[in-house]
Amino acid sequence: MFILWQFSSAAAQDKVPAKINFNPIVADHLADPSIVSFDGEFYLYATTDIDQGLDKMGPPVVWKSHDFVNWHFHGLLETGIDWNKKYTFINKDGKEKTGYFRYWAPGKVIRKDKKYYLYVTIVKPDDKMGVYVMIADRPEGPFNFTNGKGLHFRADYDTDNETKPLIDDIDGEPFVDDNGEAFIYWRRRKAAALNHDWLALKGKTIDIPTKFKGYSEGPGLFKRKGLYYYFYTLSGHASYSNGYMISKTGPLGPFEEPSGKNIFIYSDTTQHVWGPGHGNIFNMPGTDDWYFVYLEYGEGGTTRQIFVNRLEFNADGTILPVSPDHKGIGYLGNSKKRHNLAASAVVTASSFRPAKVVEGKISADEDSKVLHPDLPVAMVKRTVSYTPQNAADLQNGTRWMADRSDAAPWLMLDLQKPRKLKSCEVFFVLPTSGHAWVLERSLDGIKWDTCSVQREAAIRFPQIALKPGFARYLRVKILSGQPGIWEINIY
Repeated sequence: MFILWQFSSAAAQDKVPAKINFNPIVADHLADPSIVSFDGEFYLYATTDIDQGLDKMGPPVVWKSHDFVNWHFHGLLETGIDWNKKYTFINKDGKEKTGYFRYWAPGKVIRKDKKYYLYVTIVKPDDKMGVYVMIADRPEGPFNFTNGKGLHFRADYDTDNETKPLIDDIDGEPFVDDNGEAFIYWRRRKAAALNHDWLALKGKTIDIPTKFKGYSEGPGLFKRKGLYYYFYTLSGHASYSNGYMISKTGPLGPFEEPSGKNIFIYSDTTQHVWGPGHGNIFNMPGTDDWYFVYLEYGEGGTTRQIFVNRLEFNADGTILPVSPDHKGIGYLGNSKKRHNLAASAVVTASSFRPAKVVEGKISADEDSKVLHPDLPVAMVKRTVSYTPQNAADLQNGTRWMADRSDAAPWLMLDLQKPRKLKSCEVFFVLPTSGHAWVLERSLDGIKWDTCSVQREAAIRFPQIALKPGFARYLRVKILSGQPGIWEINIY
């Protein structure tokens, strides 16, 4: 069975989309998300995908938002490691290999005594991995290793002179109970208590029994109305799903199989959402409003994106199946909606890449056969376009990309009539790689004036040009960085 999805923008003659989809919530390739709220601000921590597989990832940043819709960052989360540096080493077979440091799966940041604790997986160039504790004075960082030694890598590096991991594994996710006691959960259904300073394990490590076996990662725990919910992934890729167990006793169980469906989210081919995987639970402070934040398949490999859908419960506390979709949940908290002039613009570019067909398989593995026998094996397909109009369609899941042979990429917006412009926000593709750019304005599309310049590559999202002035046309020339734009906002 093939399910087709045209993953592209509205046509040029129909410039304003009939509806705005809020999923993905961020216009970037991200995975393994967690969201927290501190003092009225939302913070998103995630793995940065750069479409180079798991051997190289993008550097870490912290995304911030006042309203859960407009997300931004400025600079890196931590600068003690050069995430783009290639290291050479001799492996156990005596062969020379190269590799990178990688930042994976940051757990939900927790706060104590005005300090913020981040539990994150870091993979070394030789693929040795662990969950490390990092601490900051602010939720956006900078985060530093707890003993000040940090991590380094040389052919003869001294492991006694660097920070040790809390856990020699991946996907650490903390939980703090109402009494202040803290716990941590990691892949393959492992869990343990944390000591009083949250920097070491306390007591023995336990294995959490679950109904469905097999490989599992991306775990977590949350508490609602006296019940403890342990959630975990099954399968992977387009077949990702998430199951859960319940404890009435405490964070380390014993856990029981909930009545009804034990899997609360899996692919929905009718909504064109594949592989809802490694995610986290977010509760809007002061409410009983709960949300599941998760990765979606994207274009396959490490081109994933972040979705959020509402998490609801039955009267007995069991979880209702989550309905994954592109609509999402929209604005939360302090919203400031503005009229985006780009939505009604005609967009052209120096070039654009040809469309790409992406295929996935929703497989009926042993767990899937038990979980949802009504779900057939589905070969699914989506067509991804990179046309210029994608940069002004108000959707986080589409983007313009210049052709690979384009040596001087630019994108131009025709606002249909001259306007006095207050700002222009550009959301570049792969923003953690940094971009240099020039913004030009024109009244007739022939004579151009420069109104803003970023000569050195800057790592921030979005890149903002203030007071572009009076113009009908705006043109962005990309001097360095990935030649593509997710969205442009013009006010």
